[in-house]
Amino acid sequence: MSSHRDALVTSLNEIVIPHLRERGFKGSLPHFYRKCADRTDLIMFQFSLYGEVLYVEISKCSKDGYTEETTGKHISPQKVKVYQIGGGSPYNRTRIGKDSDDEFTFNEKTTDETARKIVDALDEAEKWWSSYPNWWNQG
Repeated sequence: MSSHRDALVTSLNEIVIPHLRERGFKGSLPHFYRKCADRTDLIMFQFSLYGEVLYVEISKCSKDGYTEETTGKHISPQKVKVYQIGGGSPYNRTRIGKDSDDEFTFNEKTTDETARKIVDALDEAEKWWSSYPNWWNQG
C-alpha cells in the first residue's frame, strides 16, 4: 500500500467515517451499511489499482438484505456489499462524486481535502438512496 493511500485512509477515518456514523451507518472500511424502514443503504470505498484515485460507490437493497440472482444465496443487510448488488440491472448502484467525474483523486498533500469532498458528496448519495426506485419491489 502506498504512503499516499495510507494517508487517505487516515483522512477517511478522521473526516468521513464520523459523518457516516452521524448518518447512522455501521461497518468498517471499505464497506458500510445503514438499515432504514424500507431499505438498506450501502456505501463502499474502492481504491484504483492504477493510481491515486478513490471511487465511492453506493447501492441499496431490501431492509431484509439481498438474495443473489445466480445462486439464490441470501445475504443479510449487515453482510451485503455494494459490488454484490445486481438486481437485473447495472444501474442499481452508482458512484458519487459527480463534480469529480465519479472519482476522487488525491496525493500526499490533498488527502484531507479529498475526504472533505467525499463528505460533501454524501448529500448526493442521500438523494440517490431516497429517490432511486426500490428495484426489488418492481417485480
